[in-house]
Amino acid sequence: MNDRLGGAVGRKPLHFIFVLDVSGSMRRGGRIQALNNAISEVIPHLRDEARNNPHAELMVRVLAFASEAEWVVAEPTPIEEFRWHRLEAVPQGFTELGSALKLLAEGMAELDETAGGFPPAVILVSDGMPTSSSGVDFAEGLQQLMAQRWGAAAIRLALGVGRDADLTSLRRFIGNEEIPLLRADSPEQLVDYIVWASKVASRGASMPAVGGTQGNTPPPPTPTGAPVWSSLP
Repeated sequence: MNDRLGGAVGRKPLHFIFVLDVSGSMRRGGRIQALNNAISEVIPHLRDEARNNPHAELMVRVLAFASEAEWVVAEPTPIEEFRWHRLEAVPQGFTELGSALKLLAEGMAELDETAGGFPPAVILVSDGMPTSSSGVDFAEGLQQLMAQRWGAAAIRLALGVGRDADLTSLRRFIGNEEIPLLRADSPEQLVDYIVWASKVASRGASMPAVGGTQGNTPPPPTPTGAPVWSSLP
């Protein structure tokens, strides 16, 4: 089986994709530093999830977006081999979420050309209102994503950062009212929520009984840390 999009014999691939906002506003209040720390901390948890799931091989990719969207980890990488390289926020960068979803849709089309596998798991993190300076607005990008078989089937979670996060767009991205939409107002909350979302996404994608009913989804963690981002200008 192809190691790039497949995995070990007897284990089906589960593609886990982070879609991360690195726009200029992520420079405020240490948000980008907190995001980097959160992703670094979540990797060991994902490795534990992978070890405890003999049926799935967890493959990680990372897509970042500001005024442009790009794959910063383009090749699906087994979680055991994945190493996090810190991202930098783009000074005065816009929030081109539509372009990011268009690029994600193209990635889903590539996955659909391969045989087998669990539905992908996607976690979106953003702190602002989607812009459309690239010509692709949020609605168009989401439509393109949902037009893909794996885009529509994916376990999609979203996390807002700070008071300016556009929760309406994030809720539309999730597309399931039973899945909680969280907003982090402190670095501590960002870490806790990304760890929680990563566990829910990986389990929901590979274990239908977990992903199919809200009753089996673990509740979100209790907010921790002073809500510093809720009061920033």
